[in-house]
Amino acid sequence: MKKVLIIEDDIVLSDMYTLKLKKAWFEVEQCINWLDWLTHIWEFNPDIILLDIMMPTMNWFETLEAIKHQTSSRSKIVMFTNIVDKDKIEKAMEVWADDYLIKANTNPSDVIDKINELLNKKPQILPEAIYIKPGLNLFKMKNPLNENEDIEISINIKI
Repeated sequence: MKKVLIIEDDIVLSDMYTLKLKKAWFEVEQCINWLDWLTHIWEFNPDIILLDIMMPTMNWFETLEAIKHQTSSRSKIVMFTNIVDKDKIEKAMEVWADDYLIKANTNPSDVIDKINELLNKKPQILPEAIYIKPGLNLFKMKNPLNENEDIEISINIKI
């Protein structure tokens, strides 16, 4: 499972994105302040960091720099902001961030699409509803934990 670290001081927003990401088969941890992310980055070693760059007591540009220097080279940073100052965003993108999302224009599905795009991961497509008849029913599907492997599920329906 790919790991996503959410650094966001709005707990309701963070919980909403955490729930949606977990349903899309991501392992997720949350941080609500700068002290949290300092410990979580080393312990959790995320693939993606979703970073609210407007947090109290944090200079977002210095924070972005510090995170980039403290994460492995495979960690990608997505700035999650309502800042629309193109110059600031471009400066951060040139040096440290891998992408950005404007909160006001983004929903949880957009975040999942952006993460999948950065990880070059195909989005999880759920199978269509299937009518199950009495008796033994066999289904084949992709293993959600390993994309290169199929799993077979058998369900015996008794009426």
